[in-house]
Amino acid sequence: MINVTEEKIQGQTAAAPQPARRRLLKSTVAIPVIMTLHSGAALARTSNLAGPVEVGDAVKFNTGEREQLVCVNSGDGPLDGGPTYDLGKTPTADFAPLYDLDGNPMDLEGQAAACREGGAGILISAAAYTSLQGNGFLGNLPPL
Repeated sequence: MINVTEEKIQGQTAAAPQPARRRLLKSTVAIPVIMTLHSGAALARTSNLAGPVEVGDAVKFNTGEREQLVCVNSGDGPLDGGPTYDLGKTPTADFAPLYDLDGNPMDLEGQAAACREGGAGILISAAAYTSLQGNGFLGNLPPL
């Protein structure tokens, strides 16, 4: 009789935790999936944030005459007065001017100053430029 009772106890203990174990495994798989879901709108919004860079790190193209900087519209301006700019829902950019108002050619520093004048524009890195173009913006400018 002892053997029969031991077999019943072992059979019951082996069968009892099975549903609890399954519930545990199901819940552990579902939690990371829920925690990693991101809002599509939030993701799209953050992709239009950029930090300005200095002339040496800025996107520039050789447009025939000489190098010309890309000037990105500063959009809604800096976030909370910090170094990050919200470029808005549809960021725009163009080449910085090659000549000043008197018709004199400008070097890269002069182009950068003209871009930044009045807070109108910022210079961005090649990575930020490529990201914006990959999201369908800045189509008027050539790819890197």
